[in-house]
Amino acid sequence: MHDIFKKFITISLLTFLLSACSTVKKVKVILPASWLDMEKVAENVYVDTDMPETQRQDLLNKIPLAKNNVQAIWGEVLSTPVIFACSSKACFEDLGGGARAHQIFNYIVLSPRALNAELISHEWSHTEMLKRLDSIFGDSDIPSWFNEGVAVVVSNEPRHNEQAWNRVVERNLPFPQTKELETLGDWNASVGKYQKNVDPNEVVVVYATAGHIVNNWYKKYGSQGLTALIDGVKEGQSFMILYNDL
Repeated sequence: MHDIFKKFITISLLTFLLSACSTVKKVKVILPASWLDMEKVAENVYVDTDMPETQRQDLLNKIPLAKNNVQAIWGEVLSTPVIFACSSKACFEDLGGGARAHQIFNYIVLSPRALNAELISHEWSHTEMLKRLDSIFGDSDIPSWFNEGVAVVVSNEPRHNEQAWNRVVERNLPFPQTKELETLGDWNASVGKYQKNVDPNEVVVVYATAGHIVNNWYKKYGSQGLTALIDGVKEGQSFMILYNDL
């Protein structure tokens, strides 16, 4: 009985802590799906219990397309992310929210606006990066602009891709330098700074910038260069040396 009581207290405390703020809420995905009012619809795919059947099927059709996007850039897909898909804003916010989607550890969380192959593959690219680094947190030597830039190249999302970058240039919009996009904190600050007075439904300046930089690099080195760079970082080599001297 004492052990049962301790387990109950532990679970209650954990649940309380995980409801405290959006950052911590993202970790809720490690809890049993049923605790989150999510149900399994396929291997590693969970949806909220209110999601209509047609939307569920459409999501399941989009996932193989997203995997194809990842494979096209990475060469092969090693990661098997767990996907939590929401049909409501409330569901998404309960799992940590964010813009349209987010990734944490080996989990991808999708808002109702992210139930498409482009944004699924964007987040999948992040889990692929973690898998190849053999890490649940990533590597601090890999700058945010590269991690996000690769995801943009993978997804070809219309607000982030080369066409979006062309809009940045055509409109003479301010855009960041890579030194402003090194850490996640840098990245988030720059998203706010450079998105002022710019419609995010047309172009997200920081993502378009990172995507353009990495796209030019990828055209030169391809998937073999990408995997060689990540393997080198995993072995302790300098990201910038590998990036410049492959």
